[in-house]
Amino acid sequence: MRIKTCLIISGIAFIFCGCSVSYYNASADKEVSSIVSEKKQSAEKPFKKLSELKEETAKDTMVLSLRDALVMAAKNNRDYQRAKEDVYLSALALTYQRYLYGVQRDITGSIDWNSSSSGETTGGNLNLSLVKWLATGAEITFNIGQYLAKYLTGSKENVYHTAMELNIFQPLFQGAGRLVARENLVQAERNVVYQIRSFLRYQRSFSVDVASKYFSIILAKSNLDNYWKNYLFLKDTRERIEMLAAAGRLPPLQADQARQNEYRAYQQWIQAGNNYKKLEDEFKIFLGLSPEHNIVLDEKSLEQFLKKGISVPDVDKEKAISYALEHRLDLLTSFDSVGDAERNLGIAKNLLRTKIDFTGNVSSSTEGKSKLDLEFKQPSYSASIDFELPVGKISDRNSYRQAVIYLERKQREFTLKRENVKLEILNSLRALEEAYQSYIVQKNSLELATRRVESTDLMLQAGRATTRDLLEAQESYLQAKNSLSSAIVNYLVSYLDFLRDTEQLQLDDNGVWKGDLYEKIIGEDTKDSQK
Repeated sequence: MRIKTCLIISGIAFIFCGCSVSYYNASADKEVSSIVSEKKQSAEKPFKKLSELKEETAKDTMVLSLRDALVMAAKNNRDYQRAKEDVYLSALALTYQRYLYGVQRDITGSIDWNSSSSGETTGGNLNLSLVKWLATGAEITFNIGQYLAKYLTGSKENVYHTAMELNIFQPLFQGAGRLVARENLVQAERNVVYQIRSFLRYQRSFSVDVASKYFSIILAKSNLDNYWKNYLFLKDTRERIEMLAAAGRLPPLQADQARQNEYRAYQQWIQAGNNYKKLEDEFKIFLGLSPEHNIVLDEKSLEQFLKKGISVPDVDKEKAISYALEHRLDLLTSFDSVGDAERNLGIAKNLLRTKIDFTGNVSSSTEGKSKLDLEFKQPSYSASIDFELPVGKISDRNSYRQAVIYLERKQREFTLKRENVKLEILNSLRALEEAYQSYIVQKNSLELATRRVESTDLMLQAGRATTRDLLEAQESYLQAKNSLSSAIVNYLVSYLDFLRDTEQLQLDDNGVWKGDLYEKIIGEDTKDSQK
């Protein structure tokens, strides 16, 4: 019984003990990382031919530059992490397909115990299987098994028995050839490339989204300051009008007008403050932070553009379109999907062929002996050919026609995508030019509004203008000042949109724009702050 118990315990340990979970986790991470690195280069090749996260609780004030926001968003944003996980999952699926087309190893076994009138026996078997798929569609299987029977009572003999078998399965017509045999692997390889391209496009759009939100908050803060200064100006104006009205130099009605505008300005300042806080709190969540965090954004960039202005966009339309047609990742994927459809059509054609399969078998075994013996008997051979004539192929016929239509559809989708890319570039250029012209208009408008306020104030003091004239001039000044800041932000975002649409927005590993683009967008004084 002691031997029996030991064998049973050993068998259970063999079945349930294996590599640790951490080993498999590390193994998966290593293989996926290798695949992503391998595929990333091919995912961005130029297009030359047309044929749960822990919640942060710290509440210290964080000063964020645009670079800091880009890095933090890429690290913490939930949608961004999901997009990265999609790349990982696609590469993980590829690891299984590569495993299938390698040498598959399978080790199985069992342990059993029997008791009968003739005595007790315990037995066990261990089987090793190797499977290899070939590019021709062949499947080669090799099996070797070892069986042991131990008599615990009676004769108390041991019986060892070994069997070995080799099977070959080869399709000759339908299902034969590299196209059919390797399709699942090829498509899995391409799916990883597609997913990486999709992520890179998302990554660039995401960086533009971060910048847009960042500048929108700075704009909201600038507007808030303008509304406060407007309120202080109107308060001071109301006090002066009241003194002039008390002295009999102006009608009391004009003092009431000034007070009413002061109230409205205070209400506008409150609303602007709420809008600023709302955008700021939403941005905190976007960055993966809690609304309870205190953040301060760097406003120097907007101030610099207000002082220095922005330059005329220097873009060659034809070069921009040509570059986009060669480098747009979604266009590359659309073109490659035509190739996928062509392969599917070839496979559908293959299914219409006669099915003829060859099967070969070689097997041998040893005699049951009291000790382990590898003297195999004369092997036995067998072979067979199974066939199926191409009749009743309605389903395969329909699949073929569907593949033809699918290919034509993918070709049309590609040509449409190509034209839409051109349209996107043209629209981006128009939006960029419009944003620049809007900046020029608002800059001139602010200069006029500034002179109008100054002259109207002097005329009011001289008795040649009314309070309403000054209030209207101040209202125009406030609108022009806010509009100029808005025009600058709109220009910066439009420029980023253009670079994204032409696939010129290159990012580093931290999600920050490469080269001098960051300094060009944010303003030159940021270089020293980054050191």
